[in-house]
Order: sequence, then structure tokens, then C-alpha cells
Amino acid sequence: MLDVQHPASARLLGATLTAGRTVTENYLDTIAAVGVRLPMELTVISDEPLAVRHRWVFGPGLLNAVESVPELFVNSVREIGRWVCDLAATDARIDTNLANFCVVEGRPVLVDVLPPLIPSLRQQPTNLFEVLFAALCFDTEIILAALVGYAARALLRAADPAAARQFVAVGRDLSPPVSGYPDGPLAEVWFRSRATLALRALAGELPADPVRSFFVLTSVRAFRELDEQRRARRVEQVREALRGLGVR
Repeated sequence: MLDVQHPASARLLGATLTAGRTVTENYLDTIAAVGVRLPMELTVISDEPLAVRHRWVFGPGLLNAVESVPELFVNSVREIGRWVCDLAATDARIDTNLANFCVVEGRPVLVDVLPPLIPSLRQQPTNLFEVLFAALCFDTEIILAALVGYAARALLRAADPAAARQFVAVGRDLSPPVSGYPDGPLAEVWFRSRATLALRALAGELPADPVRSFFVLTSVRAFRELDEQRRARRVEQVREALRGLGVR
């Protein structure tokens, strides 16, 4: 069931809240058409509130595979990245938070399809959080960078160095390393730098602890809770941290 869980997201998701059954069904058809694997018998069952129903997915969460089957984790992230790229020319996006995926028969299944992320319904941002959140929802390069960042952060915690090394090439293919972003656009500073730094840490080019600290500093949830003045200060802290880490 679609529920705006935080007031900071409410305005940007307002159009989605009223999308209704037909728009949501079209969205699901669009993402399925590029190969996104969805749960069986996924059906829109309500307009107000917008709600879907599907069969229970008998598969572990994707994040569980980091330790148990790291090669499967890497391959799944690669496949999700292909989905994101294939959706770039469509009016649909997916949320690449790894908690939204289960693994069934060795491949990822997207189990969280709400809210439907539809670029044509995108609202103009009015504050720093909305700038960040809108890019995360709708900009393909930022979605890919977020995916790589999520995956690399998980692998930094894992015990298998072989999987980490394997993922470096995958991650750099999905979100090429960046430079010059301490003073660039906010979403690129935030998400593409996270991906770049995490991949460098996985490759042994940076120590892991400062990169983990950078992820804490760039927590979207924490940023959401700040007032606008403190958000502006946080952005400057992020830029300064990047300069300290040598991202120029």
C-alpha cells in the first residue's frame, strides 16, 4: 500500500498518490517490458489508497547474499543495473535500494513497486532535500550511482575479498569514476562520489573507514530530517569531506 511515510517526501510524491490504477498498471507493464522481474500475480487492487497485491516471494533478500553467495549478489546488481539502463528511454524508473529485491532461482525480483516512479509526473523541487530526492528517483545516472554505492557499501562489510574485487569492474562500468565533483551539482556530489569512493575502497585504493564515515555523512534519511539552513551546512560539509579524501 502506498503511504507517504515522511512529510519531506509528500509534495514530490503527490502526483504519484493520485496516479490511480491505470497509470500504475501502465507503469508495471513498462518496467516488465524491459525485463524487470516482478512477483507472480502482481495486481493493482485499489486506487485510494493505491495498493498492489502479489504472491509471497519465497526467496532471500538480496542483501543476505552478500555473505552467503557473493557472486550471486554481484551478478544480481549487474542485472538490476541493466534494468535501470534499459528504462532510461521510458517513462518509468525503479528504486535501486537493495532492500527492495529478493533472489529467486539465482536472479533478482523487484518486490517493492510503490510508489511508481514516473518521470513525466516529476514535480519541480523547492528545497535541497527535494533536489536530492528527485534526482535519486528520476535521473538514470544518479539511480545507477546510488545502486553502485549501496552495493559497494554492503561489500565493504563482507568477508570475501574476491567478491569485492569482482564488483569493482561491474561498479565502474555502471557508474564510471568521477572527478571534480566537490563543487558540482548536488546529486552528483552526493551519489556519484559515494559510488566512486566506495569502489576505490573496494579496490584497496582508499582505507574503508573514511569511506564508511562519508556514507554516514551523506545519509539521505538524516539529510531529510534537517531544516533547510542545516541542510545547506551539511552540503558544505560533504564538499569539504570530498576535498579531504582527494576527490577533485
